[in-house]
Amino acid sequence: MSGAKNGGALAGVVVIELGQYISGPYAAKLLADLGAEVIKIESPEGDPMRRWEGRARMSPQFAAYNRGKRSVVLDLKDEGDLAHLLRLVDDADVVIDNFRPGVTDRLGIGAAALAARNPRVITCSITGFGPDGPYAKRPAYDTVISAVGGMYSQVVPADTVRPMGPAFSDLLSGIQATQSVLAALHARNATGVGEHIEVSMVGALVDFLTESASSFLETGQVSGPDSRPRRAQAYACNGSDGRAFVIHMSVPEKFWTGLLDVLERPDLGDDPRFATREQRVRNYDQLDAVLKEIALTRPRAEWLERLAAHDIPHGPLNTVADLFDDPQIRSMALVEPVDGPDGPVNVPMPSTRFHRSGRPELTYAPDLGEHTAQLTTQEEGVQA
Repeated sequence: MSGAKNGGALAGVVVIELGQYISGPYAAKLLADLGAEVIKIESPEGDPMRRWEGRARMSPQFAAYNRGKRSVVLDLKDEGDLAHLLRLVDDADVVIDNFRPGVTDRLGIGAAALAARNPRVITCSITGFGPDGPYAKRPAYDTVISAVGGMYSQVVPADTVRPMGPAFSDLLSGIQATQSVLAALHARNATGVGEHIEVSMVGALVDFLTESASSFLETGQVSGPDSRPRRAQAYACNGSDGRAFVIHMSVPEKFWTGLLDVLERPDLGDDPRFATREQRVRNYDQLDAVLKEIALTRPRAEWLERLAAHDIPHGPLNTVADLFDDPQIRSMALVEPVDGPDGPVNVPMPSTRFHRSGRPELTYAPDLGEHTAQLTTQEEGVQA
């Protein structure tokens, strides 16, 4: 199977994606960013995320998770279309799905069936709660998993009962799936045999919350949204212009003494509430209030200049609208134009740089079924 991509550490690796929404597509997108040839299998209706925000063709959310792929429309309940998929699998290295447990087996494309056809294939199934257990068959969406998996308790104040933030469990399970696929590809180099990988969204969250989970299991202490900022001595303040910035003092005492110089408040070093790091952790709320009050006396730019001069860990608290105007972000060339259906579109680039194998040329997300005819020919192998 030959594709249109050139370069990248995973050049020559062929991935079949049986995914929709976020977790499976994100895992496959990460592999595409590394140079893998990703073929996205879609139903005749397409990935439901295509139609978000009322878009008839492609939503920006779909485009974000599906760049660099090719789209093939197959009805997996149709015998002929299923045969097309199996021929693609014969030449594939990896198959990723994010169906509920048991769906691929019912369709005849479970891990065992695919391995019987292609012993080298690596199959990766992403589910909400794993293959078994009392929640296994439930529909799994990020809001549900982020609640069950404890993530919301770490980012949402206890008196605020609402979901919040990005799709934590979708993204983290996608990253864990990608990491696992890369490990399996490495192992196959030695054994010549593929692997079946199971990743759960809730398990990815528990693993990600390792600090909070380990602390509770060892000490019984329950972490909340302010637990880590308190331990890390991290603070957020507004300058006199209303623009926010953060300070992270961590453990080294030099950052506290340097901050006293920045604030021109040496008396705070003699305050028994703040005399030691342990006291500052214990009296976090009081110190937070003091810093917020002092910060209001100068504009943010002046505070950032002072903090930089004293080598205090700090930074502006950027919104997404601020992000791409930040001088550091601009200097890293993390945004580039990609040819979209209606002209060039600026997209965020992979931040990892491979100095030898390079990076593949990124392409926009495909139209529904854009590559179906190209990739379902019944010649020996598949040419594209």
